[in-house]
Amino acid sequence: MLQVMTLRASGNPAKMTGAEREELLETLLLDEPELTFTPRGKPDPRLLRLVGILARQAAQECYAKEVKTSRQRRKRSS
Repeated sequence: MLQVMTLRASGNPAKMTGAEREELLETLLLDEPELTFTPRGKPDPRLLRLVGILARQAAQECYAKEVKTSRQRRKRSS
């Protein structure tokens, strides 16, 4: 299965070499244990606020993109 992996999108005919495939497999960390988060102590409130701000911003950007896509679809179908 991995023998047919390409370096880029399916339109690119360049195939991976054996060395590149081995390097990719090594970076996948298939045999490594999964990292887990164990909270210790009270988190910094500034960090919590930053996470909230970033999450809100990401949600707004995602919503705006969905609205734009929806409007473009409606224009094409009209």
